Amino acid sequence: MALTSVFFQTMYLVLVEKSGAEDGLSSIEIMFYNSFLSLPFLLSLIIITGEFPNSVSVLFAKSSSLSFLIILLLSLVMGILLNFTMFLCTIVNSALTTTIVGVLKGVGSTTLGFVLLGGVQVHALNITGLVINTAGGVWYSYAKYQQKKSKALRLTSNVESHRK
Repeated sequence: MALTSVFFQTMYLVLVEKSGAEDGLSSIEIMFYNSFLSLPFLLSLIIITGEFPNSVSVLFAKSSSLSFLIILLLSLVMGILLNFTMFLCTIVNSALTTTIVGVLKGVGSTTLGFVLLGGVQVHALNITGLVINTAGGVWYSYAKYQQKKSKALRLTSNVESHRK
């Protein structure tokens, strides 16, 4: 399931990048199309796995609780904001940049989880994975920064050569 998730995330990030660049769609429009096209597949999956009746019964049982409704509303808003920023990042940058930012976010989340939540024994394999992820993210960020810097220098030198 994790491999399938990564594959589909990669595919829709590439589609978001292409749609934003070629069709000029905004992040909100792409979110709408993504949600609209995903809904039949997700509903089918929920029904096939048998989660639908259980989910509906839990929702009705908890709907009288104000704290549940507040947490549900906050989760919905945070999910919408996360998708919006992810699609916006993909449109402005690239699918690869969005993936790298996601990896760095994962490193931060994992590190905070080790420190704040405990329960996981920290050993060399965990630390090695975090260091490799962080090094890759920093290396990619530095390479993109150098690429933009050299592109800006070339544009500046081209403008100056045309003025002379």
